[in-house]
Amino acid sequence: MSNRLGAVILAAGTASRMGKQKLLLPLNGRPLLTHVLDTVHKVPWSDCMAVIGEPAAELAALCQQRGIRSVYNSQRLEGQATSLTLALRHLSGDLAGIMFFLGDQPLVSLALIESLIAQFFQAGSTKVIIVPCQQGQRYSPVLFGSYWRPELAVLTGDTGGRQIMRANPAHVIEVEWPEPACFYDADTENEYRQLKNLLDNKRG
Repeated sequence: MSNRLGAVILAAGTASRMGKQKLLLPLNGRPLLTHVLDTVHKVPWSDCMAVIGEPAAELAALCQQRGIRSVYNSQRLEGQATSLTLALRHLSGDLAGIMFFLGDQPLVSLALIESLIAQFFQAGSTKVIIVPCQQGQRYSPVLFGSYWRPELAVLTGDTGGRQIMRANPAHVIEVEWPEPACFYDADTENEYRQLKNLLDNKRG
């Protein structure tokens, strides 16, 4: 089902709001980033990679342990767009679409990923952008058809692909998703504690 699709895990952020490297914080007994890596790895992508920051050696090791190649973004301080453009330079050139994941969204589910992929192939066009929604708000991961690859490759700043979606609403397909936990992230210490509590309660 994921034939000719690529995946990019964005894991090069500076975690300025957290004040420390959040992707290595423990969550349910393992580093936060590994939750995303493990879920993404379950899908047989045509190509899959992670864009990482510091500490590069530790983040690269987590990716390598899961068979996901990584590339270091030395320009990460200039914004998220640098990670997108770097990934596109390293990804296979014959992909029908690329799904972008956030490294600090640990509860993203396989069911959500498969639903977005199914919607993409149902649309039957590389011009579509598939984005999950919860109560009218858009979240990640987002699947961009290959038509948008040239525009993604020249993005700048910290807005990522959102500006492309805003400028081309006719090509955006929203997928309403009933599970808000899929979109929880860890931008702050408080959000990280909420994630830990949620997983602790599930184990209990």
